[in-house]
Amino acid sequence: MPRKNTQKTNLKQYLENYNFTKTSNIRKKKGKLYLPNVYCHNGHRLITSEELFDGFKAIKILALQETGGRYIYYVSPIINDQRIIGPDLPDKTPLKLCCPTCHEELQPLIPCTCRPGAMRRALFLTPKGRKSSAVGVCDTYGCPHSFVIDEGEIVYEVVKE
Repeated sequence: MPRKNTQKTNLKQYLENYNFTKTSNIRKKKGKLYLPNVYCHNGHRLITSEELFDGFKAIKILALQETGGRYIYYVSPIINDQRIIGPDLPDKTPLKLCCPTCHEELQPLIPCTCRPGAMRRALFLTPKGRKSSAVGVCDTYGCPHSFVIDEGEIVYEVVKE
């Protein structure tokens, strides 16, 4: 059963005329905005059919805890859907987010405001790993803050209300 973050969030849309197509980096289907492909900085695809969210393939992330914990999380690819499948941890637990294929830590994008030292990590929208087309997810368990940038334009941002 997926864990749903109980924090209220607000989805901010910044680019009103985003062109949703069958090949765009962000897609719209059945009224839901989703990410069809995400990659680590080495070009490894993080989308998997091992778990599904409303029929959409999950994003698979390896998370390492300072105490030695090693976890696999499946994250919803639907924008502003906070569901994850994986072990429950206390909120605000710092994690090292990694690619499950190469085991390298996901690249930092910008700091997050949820706790001192928190960082939003990059899930790239293309295999080339350009920061101008990426999703920024926080490396703190339970933090709902994220954003989507495509071609250098911030398209969506999820913030706590």
